[in-house]
Amino acid sequence: MNKKILAFLLVLVMVASMFAGCGASESAGNELTLWMAPMAGSDAEITDEEFWTEIGNEFGAANNCTVKVEIIPWDSYEEKYLTGVTSSDGPDVGWLYMEMFYDYIEMGALVDLDAHFTDAEKDNYLYYNLGNIQGGQYALPFIVGNPRIMLANMDILAQAGVEAIPTTWEELAAACDAVLANCPGVIPLVQDWGNPHYGSLNEIFWPYFWSAGGEIVDDAGNLTINSAEGLVATELLYDMAQKGYLGANATACDDVKVPFSNGEAAFVFMASGNALKLEGINWEYVTALQGPQDAETFVAADSLVMFESCENKELAAKLMKYLTSSDVMSRYHKTITDQPPITADEEYTGSEKYAGLFTDDAGMLRSLPVFKGASSMYDALYKNIQSMMLGELTPEEVLTKTTEYYDSNLK
Repeated sequence: MNKKILAFLLVLVMVASMFAGCGASESAGNELTLWMAPMAGSDAEITDEEFWTEIGNEFGAANNCTVKVEIIPWDSYEEKYLTGVTSSDGPDVGWLYMEMFYDYIEMGALVDLDAHFTDAEKDNYLYYNLGNIQGGQYALPFIVGNPRIMLANMDILAQAGVEAIPTTWEELAAACDAVLANCPGVIPLVQDWGNPHYGSLNEIFWPYFWSAGGEIVDDAGNLTINSAEGLVATELLYDMAQKGYLGANATACDDVKVPFSNGEAAFVFMASGNALKLEGINWEYVTALQGPQDAETFVAADSLVMFESCENKELAAKLMKYLTSSDVMSRYHKTITDQPPITADEEYTGSEKYAGLFTDDAGMLRSLPVFKGASSMYDALYKNIQSMMLGELTPEEVLTKTTEYYDSNLK
């Protein structure tokens, strides 16, 4: 073939490739992938996927783009994100909880969002500052709520002769004794030690741990669960199991809503949003129990994030603003999960039961810290406590083994 013709053909191929690349890039830039978490109950009128797909379609129509929505199951949540992000097959915008942040910040996978928001927009977000983690605005707080509160079946308490819902550890123990004595077949305090995910610690360990005065890490990020305070909380769980407060099959239960909603349990710690979905149960709640120290309990501080792999960061930031707008959030809070507003321009329309939960009791609410290896530590701690519940470890061994594992493998 003539060298001039060959050179001409090569130029044509290069030009065609350039145009093809531009077209692909433009197409990819007009398509956003959104990964969200499942929050709707099984009896909800609309699923999470239906809700967010509708919202994504609204945004896409207004911005000449496509939003691909995927709902990630809780039992594979962290694995799915890690696999997707490290293989460049992850989302443009996603939903992370606090335990996940450190690793993604460390690997440089998250966008510092601050430059994408005006001062007026920042001021409208009630919890914007909670998204400043490890020196950057890597998070846009999205679900700041769903505190784990203790519910009581007031009909069972009446049968047991308990006149008021307990507010301290001592009162809870006395009430559990009364239930055992007067309500045959009723579990005094149901806990889901059969749940495979360590997120159950938010209900069945951290409220006691914090109310005992425990701290998960110190200011330098060192693990501090193996403390006198931590031992008090761990021994409390062990003692409750030994006294029969948790029922005979605590390690087999993976969903506390079932026995509590069936009237088979007197007390349960549960997410406030899930509590409102209970039907046919005369329940009241206390935000947290007073222990040796101040009453404290877990509150979610889940956030939206943008990944560095996103090709159209301006469009992704616009999507994040739309997802957290008062219009979308008010619809989300009414149809999917009842949570407090995250922006100043959204009116609280939640349950009157929680009128003081996010105001009068706000000082009792705390979220998990961000530190290296958090998820793996929580998983190890949870499995060790499960082993304690099966009689395989002592409370002391739970804390020492977890700390040794963390210091040797994760620190």
